[in-house]
Amino acid sequence: MSEAKEAREKRTIVKEIEVAAPVEAVWKALTDGKELARWFPLEASVEPGVGGKLRLSWGPEFEATAPLTIWEPNRRYGWESAAPSGNPMTVEFSVEARGGKTLVRVTQSGFSSGSEWDEEFFDSTKYGWGFMLFNLREYLERHAGQARLVAWPRLQVEMAREIIYDQLAGTNGIFAEGSLGNLREGATYSLRTSTGEVWSGRVAFIVPPRGFCVTIDALNSALAWLTIEGVGRTFEAQLWFSTYGLPQERVTQLETQWAAQMKSILTR
Repeated sequence: MSEAKEAREKRTIVKEIEVAAPVEAVWKALTDGKELARWFPLEASVEPGVGGKLRLSWGPEFEATAPLTIWEPNRRYGWESAAPSGNPMTVEFSVEARGGKTLVRVTQSGFSSGSEWDEEFFDSTKYGWGFMLFNLREYLERHAGQARLVAWPRLQVEMAREIIYDQLAGTNGIFAEGSLGNLREGATYSLRTSTGEVWSGRVAFIVPPRGFCVTIDALNSALAWLTIEGVGRTFEAQLWFSTYGLPQERVTQLETQWAAQMKSILTR
């Protein structure tokens, strides 16, 4: 196999973020099951040390257990897993003190290239890590020690990703007045939603046509993350809310309300 072909077939994602928290606090957030569930999966458990196990779960349809292959406390740890194609993959987190903050780096290796599914898996994973690392920083800097409740309305639709994004992120979509189109990462925003609420806060990122993430001051600095997953013309629109300090009733209401609203927007 030529070097060029090998490079095409195996790719790596590297993402970094600086967190205003000590290395020890960040390490705990990365390696403690209860802490992981406050920014990453819905449930997690960790058996520490090389040869131990990491379990991550987003519900019965999305859960996996992987062996830990790297464990260097307050420095780095990692695990091995398998891609949907069956190819071996590795994930590694590292932490490093930097100017009173902690630099967090995640590296995921073993992505194949070529097929439509390969490209979607790579792009979706890269986009997902961007949100998860932002959620990690928000948790440690604004909600440290607080449990997280998640609302996760989802809707499967038969239309192109670009159309789904335009309908949800554009005017008269999630937002009834204006849109995020003219805003940039880090900017403040204040927009009325199509459910009649006013969301204001900061823009974490906008990545057309895949989605966006914003904070919501009125929900105790919750995160609202839109992601559109799939290939061809079959996609699932997902609106994920990471909330802290809200009662379960309010979080359940968010999920019910936005499940109905997304269906209304995408089927009108």
